Formats: sequence, C-alpha cells, structure tokens
Amino acid sequence: TYVDSSDFVVSVRSMEDPAEVLEFMANHSDADTRTHEAALRTLGRLATPQIHQQVVGDGRFHAILSSLASRFDDCDARMLSMVADASARFRISSPELSELAQRLAEVVVLREDSFSSRNLASVAMALSVRGVRDVATVEFIRTEALKLMDDLEPAHCVMLLEAFRRWGVFDRQLVDLIVERMSDEVDRFAARDIVDAFAVISRLGLARGFLLRRLCTLSFENLRQFTPRELTKMAYALAKLRFLTQGNIDDLADAVSPNLHVLGGTQTSEFLYTLAMTDARHQVDLARTLAGQFIACTKSGPAVSNAARIDFVWSLCALDLIGEFEADFKAVTGELFETQPPQNRVPLMKLFDVICAIELQHQALGVVVPPVWRAACDDADRFEMDKLEPSRLHNEIVMRFDHLRGKANGTRWQLRMQRNQPCGPYRVDMLDEDSKIALDIETISWPTSRRLKHK
Repeated sequence: TYVDSSDFVVSVRSMEDPAEVLEFMANHSDADTRTHEAALRTLGRLATPQIHQQVVGDGRFHAILSSLASRFDDCDARMLSMVADASARFRISSPELSELAQRLAEVVVLREDSFSSRNLASVAMALSVRGVRDVATVEFIRTEALKLMDDLEPAHCVMLLEAFRRWGVFDRQLVDLIVERMSDEVDRFAARDIVDAFAVISRLGLARGFLLRRLCTLSFENLRQFTPRELTKMAYALAKLRFLTQGNIDDLADAVSPNLHVLGGTQTSEFLYTLAMTDARHQVDLARTLAGQFIACTKSGPAVSNAARIDFVWSLCALDLIGEFEADFKAVTGELFETQPPQNRVPLMKLFDVICAIELQHQALGVVVPPVWRAACDDADRFEMDKLEPSRLHNEIVMRFDHLRGKANGTRWQLRMQRNQPCGPYRVDMLDEDSKIALDIETISWPTSRRLKHK
C-alpha cells in the first residue's frame, strides 16, 4: 500500500549502515520503485571510498539494480530522473552501475517531450557521470534542452553545461543559448548556482565576459553570503579564468580569513593556487598560512588528492616560497611520485612547470622525478601545445609579427616568429631564433599562469 511504501522510504533514508540497507531490501525485494530508488540513493551517500567495493560487490546490491532496471519501462520521467540522480551519488563507478545507466539511457531516449527542465538536467548529469555517451543519448538530451531553453533555471543550465563537458561535446548553438539564458536569469542565481557556474565556465574555458562580469558583480556585492568552501571554489575558478583583480583578491582574502581553519586540504590548496595564479605577493603572509595549513591537513585530516598536491607544489614555485617550505615541498612531491600519473592532462601540465622549475632553479633539493611521471607530464604539455599551435589567435599574432620591421643602431631587424618551439626544458608559443625573443600567450585554456615559465 501507499502507507507501507512511504514507511519503507522513510526507514531506508534514515539508515546509516550500508549493510542495514542491503539487508532491508533483501527482506523486502517486492517493495515498490520508490523504495528501491531511496535505497540506491542512501547507499550512494553511505558508500565511502573505504567501503565502496564491499557495497557494489554485494549480491544484494546487484539485486537492487536488477530490480530497478526491470521496472524502467513502467517508470514516468520523474522517477527515471530520480533513479538516474541516485545512481550518480556513487563516487566511484562499477560495471553494474554503468550497466544500469546504459539501460536507463535506452528508456530515456524513447520519452520525447516527457521531461521537465529539472528532470532533463538531472538525467544528463547522471548519465555523463556514469560514462554513458552514445550518440543517441547525447543528441536526445541536446534536442530536449533546446526545446526547454525558456524553462531552464540557473542550476539546470550549469548541469547541462557540465554534462556536455563530461561527454566531450561542444555544441556552439547549445552553449550560446544556455549562456544567453544564464545572462537573462542572473538575478535568480543562488550562491551555490554562482559557484557552480564559475566552476563549469572555467573548466570549459568559456570567455563570456558579459556573463562573467554580471556574476562577479553579484558575487562581490554579497561575499558574506558564501561559505568559506564556496569562496575558495569561486576564487579557484575565477583565477583560472584570469578574471580577478588585486582588489578582488583582497576582498576574497578578507572574507575567507576569519574562517580559514575550517578549510580542508583541497580548499586550502585551491586558495593558495588562486594567490599564485594572480601573483598576489602582497598576500604572502596569507600564502604562508595556507601552505602551513595544507601540510597540517596532509598529516592529520582526510587523504588529499594528487590534484591538491600538484596545486600546492605549483603554488610554492610560483610564489617563490620553496625556500621556506623545503622539507614540505620534498615530502609532498615524494608522496605524489609514489603514485601513478593520472590520465587527466590538466594536473600533469601544472606539474610539468614544477619539474622544469626543479631542474632549473632547485636542483639542490635533490628531488628525483620518476621517468614515468616526467614522460606523462611532457606528453601532456606537448599535446596541449600542439592543439594551440593552429589556433586563430596564434595565426593573427604571427601575422602581425611578420609585418614588424625596424632599424636599431644601424641594423635592420625583422621578427620571424616560429610557433611551438623548444626553449630550454619548456616549449613556448612563439620564438624568434635570431633575437632569442620568446613569447607565450596568457589564455584561459591553459591551467597555469605563464609567469613561472618566464622567470
């Protein structure tokens, strides 16, 4: 009955032990879809990395997924979106979760004109998180999003942009319309919407000045409404977008400093990276505090990610703080090099700068870079530099330099800029061999400031 179903849902949601949820569902395998969805959502919340494998490998968990998959044809659009969202709560994927998501996608694409903007955004985000990226699914989400454009709320816009980013699909028409919708609805952005919007815009490298200016104005007029974690996330994104002034940095520092102690390792490294990206040397005391807090977090708090470690060591290099934190720098790089390189090129590109800085400026530290890490970082840097070489911006700049001629001390000169050239251990965007003039272009698609390279 409906009452039993409601009681089951409430019971499952209140559980704090994954084993209890699994046992409950094993004893109530005939429960309705709402109960199964609640169980999946609760397990996603409770399955920490330490026990994730134990949960997803349990036969009772597989039974929950199988039961849900068998009911998809009878689910309405709202329930499908709820199940999709519940499946996305698991921090790590598994073959069974991926199979559930694929089955859900097969049903979703048959439900034309059935999804609300909220439900569509939830489905898109969940399927992208679970790695479902077949052409039919992506095209269905795109088509439905275009139909629902006038109904999209700020949070839905952000979720759709993030979903297509994860799919590796950049559809200019869709992005332009979503950005236009976000600009029209900027006064409806909540604090969390603003933070998430900055994050996805920075990950996409979208240089949409009008939207960014409006969101920044709204943000900096209301900094006290953001939590310390939201402030660091916002600062991190705006630093990558090269959209922070020194005044903005001071405002953010004033807002974050009273609650600095609540930041974890990731947030601490993100704010330190923000100071480094903007070369905020007038905030060097804050940078020292952040560096010390990061080290404390690595020793006593939850395990920090390699991405956070890389942000930390890059920031020390950029702010010339290695001399004050030599032992910590060596310890963090040592922990980093004990692991395997990630597939994500962004942290590898940052670490490439660090490796070059170690070789050129800090050989005395005795940091040994494993060949596998050196090769991975070099490959990432080369790949991204090769992508930039034929860009329209680079073409225009080279064309301008080709027409530059002059006369100095009786000698005629002309710049002949060659693109993507080696310069020491680095590669530079442009180099004139005769004059030894090297040029790098600061673009938002590059994850680090070029200042470190040109010291």
